[in-house]
Amino acid sequence: MPCATVRRAMDLLEAHDLRALSDRLVAIPSASPDPEGEARVARALLEALPAGIERGEWPAADGRPVAWARLRGRSRRAVLLLGHTDTVGAAEFAALDGARGAGLAFDPAALRTRFLDPAFAAAAPGPVLADLQEERLAPGTWVFGRGALDMKGGLAAAAGALASLAASGPPPGDVLLVACPDEEHESRGMLAAIERLAELKERDGVSFAGAINLDYADEPAAFAGVSGKLLLGLYVLGEPTHAAAPFAGVDAAQLAAALVTRLTTAESMVDVWRERRGVPPVALRVRDLKPVYNLQTAVEAVAELNIVMLDRPLDETLERAVAECEAAASDLLAAMRTLARHGGWNGPGPALPEGAVMTYGELVDRAREAAAGALTAPAGESDARALALERVRRLARAARLRGPAVVLYLVPPFYPAAAPGAGPLVRAARAVLGAAGVPVRDYYPSVSDSAYLAWRSDAANALAAHVPVWEREYRLPVGTMRALDLDVVNLGPWGRDAHGLFERVHAPWTFERLPQLVADVTRAALEA
Repeated sequence: MPCATVRRAMDLLEAHDLRALSDRLVAIPSASPDPEGEARVARALLEALPAGIERGEWPAADGRPVAWARLRGRSRRAVLLLGHTDTVGAAEFAALDGARGAGLAFDPAALRTRFLDPAFAAAAPGPVLADLQEERLAPGTWVFGRGALDMKGGLAAAAGALASLAASGPPPGDVLLVACPDEEHESRGMLAAIERLAELKERDGVSFAGAINLDYADEPAAFAGVSGKLLLGLYVLGEPTHAAAPFAGVDAAQLAAALVTRLTTAESMVDVWRERRGVPPVALRVRDLKPVYNLQTAVEAVAELNIVMLDRPLDETLERAVAECEAAASDLLAAMRTLARHGGWNGPGPALPEGAVMTYGELVDRAREAAAGALTAPAGESDARALALERVRRLARAARLRGPAVVLYLVPPFYPAAAPGAGPLVRAARAVLGAAGVPVRDYYPSVSDSAYLAWRSDAANALAAHVPVWEREYRLPVGTMRALDLDVVNLGPWGRDAHGLFERVHAPWTFERLPQLVADVTRAALEA
């Protein structure tokens, strides 16, 4: 390797240089979708890499750059290092400094000073206060800021791993670093990247041993296997009445609230794989669809729930959700009838009609010949989630559906799950990390872009039946994902409060241990 390359690589072999790179990346706001900010992060990352490493950009469908770098090795075997350049927003930071607004979120040093102020720290939650005390006693333990944990610290660690591999001569195979935009939004960067990765596999004969995703965790651990996600939509149809006569009808907003409460607390909705338990569903949206204020109860309401999937088939998940919705609706209506009787009010409240809770596919069947017209896209609407809801509403009208009724449908985006693999990368990770005392757990608990590196489920047919915008406004390259079929190990920074005000990354792990561990696992996988 030329001397200049070695000298540049050494710049990223020291922990303080990697922390400085992380701070530079954090200083660039890039809340997705932010084409300018995400592009600046991508270019800052590429500029920091050692000379002699190939690098460039692939455009996503909307033009945002996917940053890539390739360290050529002695064979066409390859390991993918994966990250993302975007973050969530930072509005909560505005309360810390009225003059700077949310800008304080992107200044780790200033945030540290603010958080360590005794008056501020005294009011911090217990776990935060403990870490602030640790930072006061051992400066440099924690780094604060939006994206420090998720996942600009991970990008810096990936750069350090690449530099370490480059400094020791050509590795046993290629190492490809890919950093995508839009991970926190719709994964457009990753969906563009997998097409390029498939080209490398097909055109260049690259044989991928697997992928290391450098996303964050809440402990110093690795994870084999990828959690999936579906976004479950609930279209709720009520029977409107005057607000002063609640027992004469069914309030769609009240019914939606009951459904959400039931689904988010139901044991049956928690997926389990061996000893690993997923998290329960979480409501991401609940609202009525009234266009204006009035004293009529809601005719329509909508809810969207994030459901984490491990190994349970999609159709079974929907069957369980239908059963829970039927139980929740029946319980609510029974409670209203009881309340009406106790109060001596007129109108016992309607019982739940048979078949009132249905899937999207069942709604399409009910609409029959009217379905084709209902499936056309409304003029001027481009958001896939809004289009999905509008199609359900149109079909409900075409089917002459009356409330109370509930339609379950799936909303983009969808992320397929993949059980822990047993290929060369996973074996290397278990061996290397086991010797280093780092646990390798099953299933990365958060949803990530890495889900699109394989398609090992039978969900495609179910998606076609239950996603109103499938193969219209929303498509996934299922064939490409099946062809790539990469095992994934998540090995990234650890810290606390990702996406929160006190987001922080553990610096000794992230900038001292992690880069070398990633390099060691990569090298072992390439040598296998």
